Amino acid sequence: MQPKRRTEDEDTEDDVARALARLSETDLLRLKAIARLRARGLPGVVGWSDLMNEAFARALDGTRQLPEGLGMIAFLAGIMRSIASEHWRRLRREAGMFASGDEEGMADPAPDPERSLAAVQALATLDQLFAGDRTASQILAGLAGGLTAREIQESYGLTEVEYDSARKRMRRLLLRQGIKWSYP
Repeated sequence: MQPKRRTEDEDTEDDVARALARLSETDLLRLKAIARLRARGLPGVVGWSDLMNEAFARALDGTRQLPEGLGMIAFLAGIMRSIASEHWRRLRREAGMFASGDEEGMADPAPDPERSLAAVQALATLDQLFAGDRTASQILAGLAGGLTAREIQESYGLTEVEYDSARKRMRRLLLRQGIKWSYP
């Protein structure tokens, strides 16, 4: 009896599973920050972890195919964007069903695309600047998640001195880059 031959879809799904398993802690922090950004303001009970888990599930089950040459972070970020957009479309469709005929007066619940793009670009810039500094990346992920300084320290096991030192390094690098440091 000959072994069962694998299909191209099974090979691709295994490649995706291996790529997901190789994601570093920093990669996961970036994905968490992206998920938090995408989930912000989503109606109902959809949280950032739901968004991230659904993106992983769609990548693993082959619902979304990894384009050749696209990095895993960008691939998963695109899936999260798509899932969030689906939720906004469904909300608008449901709101339209219950509107009294005229939807023009309704506020658009979707975030401004320009603001969303600017936020994603700012996060990408910060991620690049602090890619080699694990503590700084943890602080950024915490700030993106709306955590306080104490919560960040507790979440990542940082001492107050480590936290303050990293913030000073971050501030100096941002100033050298001409970027204003606006977080207290």
